[in-house]
Amino acid sequence: MSNDNKINSPLICLKTGSNAKIISYFDKDEVPYVKISMEIEFEDTKFHVLKTIPINDFKDQFSYNN
Repeated sequence: MSNDNKINSPLICLKTGSNAKIISYFDKDEVPYVKISMEIEFEDTKFHVLKTIPINDFKDQFSYNN
């Protein structure tokens, strides 16, 4: 499966349990990165968070929500 097919796939943050999705992939200085959009709820407030991480760290922080 190519990276393009995984964009907008539902994810779960393993640390917070928040819903997330991949919005893009890119390379910088020969290191592949993934940009993720998350919505975190805290009490009565929702926060929208954009997170960019090296693709090698992706599986340690997120899981696909099937």
